[in-house]
This record gives sequence, C-alpha cells and structure tokens, in this order.
Amino acid sequence: MSGDIPADIPPPDSLHLSSATGWLQLGNPGEALADLAKVSAEHRGHHEVLHLEWHIHARNKDWERCAEIGGVMAKLNPDDPSGWINQANALFYLKRGREAFDRLEPIRERFPKNEAIPYNLSCYACQFGDLVLAMHWFQAAEKIGDPEKIREVALQDPDMEPIWDRIK
Repeated sequence: MSGDIPADIPPPDSLHLSSATGWLQLGNPGEALADLAKVSAEHRGHHEVLHLEWHIHARNKDWERCAEIGGVMAKLNPDDPSGWINQANALFYLKRGREAFDRLEPIRERFPKNEAIPYNLSCYACQFGDLVLAMHWFQAAEKIGDPEKIREVALQDPDMEPIWDRIK
C-alpha cells in the first residue's frame, strides 16, 4: 500500500481510493471499506483497489475474503506476484499451510527475483512441519535477496520460529 493513486483511476474513484487508504492508515478499516465501496464498478477490479481491499480485510482478519480477493488479483493480473502471494498468505492465516504452499510453489519460477515467494514458502513449510523443506526455501530467499536482512526478518518472525536455531 504505497498511498499513490494510479493515474488510470480518474475522480471521483481516485478520491474514494485515496480516502479509503487514509482511513486504513488511521486504523479505521470500517470507514476504509465504506469509502472503497463507493468506487465505481468500472474500477472495482483495478489492481490497486483490490490490493487495498485485501489489506482492509486483512486488518479485520477476514482471511476467507482475503483468499478470494487474492484469487481475483492473481486471475486478473497473473504477471504480478502480489495476488498470488496475497492469496497464499490468506490460506496460511487460515491454518491451511499446505494448501498455501501448493498454490504458491508452482508460480515461483515465474518470479525468480522475488525473495518474498521462497520466504513465504519457508513459512508455510514451517507451519506444516517440514523443516528440511523450510530451510531449503529460506536459503533460496537468501540467494535472491539480502541474506543479512532476510535472516534478521526471519529471526523476528514467529512463523519462522521452528527454524530459528538453524538460521542464527
């Protein structure tokens, strides 16, 4: 959520999107959702609108809705990793780590420079208890991104706790 309103969303929809973003940043997902609902049908499927809607529902921990939105994002924008990641993360938060893994792993090769994908695969593997697989994906994330930063983040991430002793 960058807060930048895309140029291809004209007023008044751009204003509704901006207002919804502001409400979410202020910690009021109810008002954010109300403003987002004012966006016209023409722009409801825009990537930025869907991305914000995902974040609003995530704030409310409505992971079922987040999984749906992530699926729509992936379908409408298959060349953008965020929809795939959002959908898989929602499944993970629904305690469906294996399903999240199975959804995200096949698209990894489409985004070889995105360290979030192998990092998330590592988190998912931790959830379903395959620590060898978790380490494999953690090391893959380190090869793509800044290893020190990834290690630092992982050691603060409770989802990675099962492998903390292996990555210190």
